[in-house]
Amino acid sequence: MQRFSKQNILSSLLILVLLTGCTGQPPQRFASASVVQALGSLDDTTFARATAPMAFNFPQDHGPHPEFRTEWWYYTGNLADETGNQFGYQLTFFRSALAAEMPERTSDLATNQFYMAHFAVTSGVAEDHLSFERFSRGAGGLAGAQSDPSYGVWLEDWAAKTLDSGEIQLSARAESKDGPVALDLTLRETRLPVLHGDTGLSQKGPEPGNANYYYSLVNLETTGQVTFAGQQSSVTGLSWMDHEFGTSALSGDTKGWDWFAVQLDNGAVFMFGEFHNGQGGERRVYEGTLLYPDNRQVKLAQGDFALEPLAQWTSPRTNITYPSGWRIRFPAYNIELTIEPLIDDQEMEVAFIYYEGATIVQGTMDGMPVGGRGYVELTGYGDNPNEYQR
Repeated sequence: MQRFSKQNILSSLLILVLLTGCTGQPPQRFASASVVQALGSLDDTTFARATAPMAFNFPQDHGPHPEFRTEWWYYTGNLADETGNQFGYQLTFFRSALAAEMPERTSDLATNQFYMAHFAVTSGVAEDHLSFERFSRGAGGLAGAQSDPSYGVWLEDWAAKTLDSGEIQLSARAESKDGPVALDLTLRETRLPVLHGDTGLSQKGPEPGNANYYYSLVNLETTGQVTFAGQQSSVTGLSWMDHEFGTSALSGDTKGWDWFAVQLDNGAVFMFGEFHNGQGGERRVYEGTLLYPDNRQVKLAQGDFALEPLAQWTSPRTNITYPSGWRIRFPAYNIELTIEPLIDDQEMEVAFIYYEGATIVQGTMDGMPVGGRGYVELTGYGDNPNEYQR
């Protein structure tokens, strides 16, 4: 899913970091939208565009695609310790290019690439969610992505890297007021990559080339340790990885979206979402994918599902009101699900406010009860997400 208008936001953060210095600290939030508006006129005609399905080559295509303006790697997961305490996590990396080609420079710190990373852990038993962010230039070993000799993406010591076993190791650490927050997880692929849209070509708007390449790794068997507020737990569970790259933008008056990933206990997997133009505004289906337990894949489009919010939650920090709890129906596929957040408050306290959190899923599929876990992302609900201060 194209998350929180990444092209404008990442470019905005890039300029802010260049203006304030690439210190690794979050840039100041600006009440004025003039920077974002100015960046709307940046010439991106020199970047590649996604205009037709591509022939993916894995694991090579897990790595970077610098010919496109923007790229992101999203890891999320639902984990539990041996006593059943539940955790959600997010570790995401974003790459944005200032120019399509790197000018010839002698400095080791010279680059046309900017990286941003978000890290968050939700503890169900503590009923708390902690989030962090970092920024860096893609040079001098500070941040980057690679596919050769093996896949990896990193920003300082926050990293996803391929182990000799072929598994992926996720690692991140940050400090909260209550103690360290950290991940040390190993992810093992169990299913082939899921190509969304038209065999991986995910259209973002009606304009030619306004699309990204988008695939997911699902049912990633996960083991390791989660540290929350200084307390370390050994955990197991399932993770999900989204990788998307392109040179696209939101169309018309679209302000944001509700995006969902669902992994059911019976092996069925869903990705689906809706665009919207604000709280209570018009909605339209973005797209979706249904993967059956036998790996049969169905592309979901307008009319294939109906999403009904069941409640609302208002952030005490930003006063933004988000939907909280949903009923989703897939009439043609005899599926009905109810999705609830693990805890209400999973708002990301980062430079551009959005909601990303672990969910609990229950319902029926072909008349049989099903359960599972998932993740939800909610963007575009604040009138001006630049104006909120911690």
